[in-house]
Amino acid sequence: MALSRFERDTAVERVDDLRFRGQIDPGWAVIDGAAANGGYVMALAARAMRTPISHPDPVTLTAHFLAPPDPGEVHIDVEVVRSGRRHSTVSARLLQGDRECARLLGSFADLQAIEEGTEDVRVDLRPPDYPPVADCLDFTAAAIEQGERGGFPAPPIVRRFDHRVPAELAAWAEGRPLGRGHIGGYVRWSDGSPMDTLGVLTVADCYPPAVFNTGDSSLGWVPTIELTVQIRRRPHDDYLTTQLTTQAITAGGYLEEDGQIWDADGRLVALSRQLALAPR
Repeated sequence: MALSRFERDTAVERVDDLRFRGQIDPGWAVIDGAAANGGYVMALAARAMRTPISHPDPVTLTAHFLAPPDPGEVHIDVEVVRSGRRHSTVSARLLQGDRECARLLGSFADLQAIEEGTEDVRVDLRPPDYPPVADCLDFTAAAIEQGERGGFPAPPIVRRFDHRVPAELAAWAEGRPLGRGHIGGYVRWSDGSPMDTLGVLTVADCYPPAVFNTGDSSLGWVPTIELTVQIRRRPHDDYLTTQLTTQAITAGGYLEEDGQIWDADGRLVALSRQLALAPR
């Protein structure tokens, strides 16, 4: 079976026992010619991190972003901190030349084996109450069309996804923000390929910042300082349902973004939190 675009762009090659080589593809940039998306960088590193262990799924992964990697070759140095029956804990450094771009620490498991024959103990959270997919804005097509009309070009990463967004959550792009830090919708790969747990890492960071919907006109680039994604299960195919919120911007422009990801069967797939910076 042919590899999907995501699999090709996060592929790694073993260079030494615990050193791997990969490529930062420009198609995952948040702005054309600028930094690669943090979730994509996490997924690339995670593919290397899981290679020397028997557990394929990141159940929790934290990345501290130290410098944005440029398109091109990177190396991932991996350390297996501990490998047990249920979990393996792994750390990694993603380097470009002599520059360390990200430091990661995560625990991995086999979520399929854990889930077989078991049910959720308790989930008080519920998926957001969005309109049906067919009644949502095709945000990907709209962003591409806007660029073709001479407006702001669609970020390369937008083309990697099929985004369907409730109209009220997308109106910030036309100068009509919601008035609170909330964004989300339905999402899947644009090429129709299945979504795995490495892909979920990218989904957790694939939206415009939720803070854009607050209406704060002084906001610009919102770089991620640290991102943690906790994955609870492998998603079933079809659209994932996502919700991301920001509720506090404190002195210096520090803000949080909390995320929830649900699959098409209404099962909780992942939770995320990131610390970002909104420079003034």
